[in-house]
Amino acid sequence: MKVDKGSAILEFSVFFLLAMFVLTLILGVLPVFTQYQKLDYIAHEVLRDAELVGNTGSAVLDTYKDMQTITGLEPKDISFVGTHYIGGTKNVQINDPIQITVKSDFVWFSNFIGDGFNIELVATASGRSGVYYK
Repeated sequence: MKVDKGSAILEFSVFFLLAMFVLTLILGVLPVFTQYQKLDYIAHEVLRDAELVGNTGSAVLDTYKDMQTITGLEPKDISFVGTHYIGGTKNVQINDPIQITVKSDFVWFSNFIGDGFNIELVATASGRSGVYYK
């Protein structure tokens, strides 16, 4: 006969520790996805506005500020690199590309490991201008 006294307690404690580790990992990773989703939402809404007005001027930057207020997220940078402008203006001719990049920092596991890990999240969106300039 085998003596298995206490094996159930040992198995339960190992299972419990593994379950708590997985739960902690999920709770640490989930905020990264929600922040990236908000960042992507900001990028696409700003792109939509830029496509409709045909430029990347103050009206688009006002939309960017409004989206920051709506989402509660304050990205560190927005850029329009790759956008084809009309000679020295912020206007984009019809069907020319508009590319938007929004960047934000996220501190991962800051509640568990001191200062945590700093991760840069980048959301990009691209589209085409819908305004014709003569």
